[in-house]
Amino acid sequence: MRSTMVWLALALGAAGVWWVWVDWSAYSQETPAAKDELIELLDGRVRSFFESISQGTTLQAYENLLRGSPLLGQKPDALKTLADRTAQIPNRFGKFRGFERLDARRVGKDLIFFRYIYKCEDFPVAWSIAFYRAISRPDSPPDETAWRVILVRFDTDLEQLARL
Repeated sequence: MRSTMVWLALALGAAGVWWVWVDWSAYSQETPAAKDELIELLDGRVRSFFESISQGTTLQAYENLLRGSPLLGQKPDALKTLADRTAQIPNRFGKFRGFERLDARRVGKDLIFFRYIYKCEDFPVAWSIAFYRAISRPDSPPDETAWRVILVRFDTDLEQLARL
């Protein structure tokens, strides 16, 4: 009799936990947040960049990504060096298999950080790209041309991706 009571108590306790979990999960599901138009627009620009480098048009990909950016005019050979390093990705890490946006984070009104994983056959490559809008116009609609890339970095430090 006593063991039956113990089993009954355990079963009721488990059922109670299950009921609370089911009940809570029904209420705790977040409603899908409205997509940030600007983030989606800039993400499209980065996606075009990744598609271009995966097809081997690396220098052109950087020129499109960095249009209007102060990075283009800093050092004449820097862009070529960066494009050459990027072009070596398939040789070092394997063929391109895809990419995925891991994070898009606004920092204030005029700075947006993106993190991506560029998936290669043998090893993934972590990318960080930051966009900055020098003149803030909060009343204007999302406009990609006002946003300039101020940071492009890629490496294989995958631990940084875990610190999202």
